[in-house]
Amino acid sequence: MAALASGVTPSFAHAQHGGPGLVTPPVRLDDVWLVDQTGKNRRLNDWLRGGITALQTVYTGCGTVCPLQGALFSAVQERLPGIRAPRRVQLQLQLLSIGIDPLSDSPAALRAWLARFEAGPAWNAATPALADVDQMRVTLSGSKTPLGNLADHSTQVYCFDAGATLRWRSADLPRVADVCEVLGALARA
Repeated sequence: MAALASGVTPSFAHAQHGGPGLVTPPVRLDDVWLVDQTGKNRRLNDWLRGGITALQTVYTGCGTVCPLQGALFSAVQERLPGIRAPRRVQLQLQLLSIGIDPLSDSPAALRAWLARFEAGPAWNAATPALADVDQMRVTLSGSKTPLGNLADHSTQVYCFDAGATLRWRSADLPRVADVCEVLGALARA
């Protein structure tokens, strides 16, 4: 995704509302309150602003694709130290798992989720209020249609720039190298 930084994009990198690739125009999520794994309340855009963020949606009780998503972020986390931003800019690279089942994704469940995948300090988890889940999922997916139940949730990764805008959506269960490449391109942009 070095092309992202240079403004030149390969044909697979263009997304129009929902497809994988660049999100054009970039999208900002509603600034909802999240409760993180420590029980602290935090605004979503405050979390995203000032860093380059890869975000995924999960629910801690999932036994099918969510463990694969956890393993994906674990592998991305291992590569974060090798992703360099220009020296003049010190942007934090961060991973954020958003729990989409607020009735079960408590701070304790989110802590256990992170511990299961040996999350370090650059990887956090949080969940919005129940009333905000569907709108967040719709905005992330770029879909205009209802998304269905939690068991059918997306396995995409969403990458945000330092201005808290969604710039890239992956295909379902993306390759680790693709997520890292996009994070690096956004850090250099």
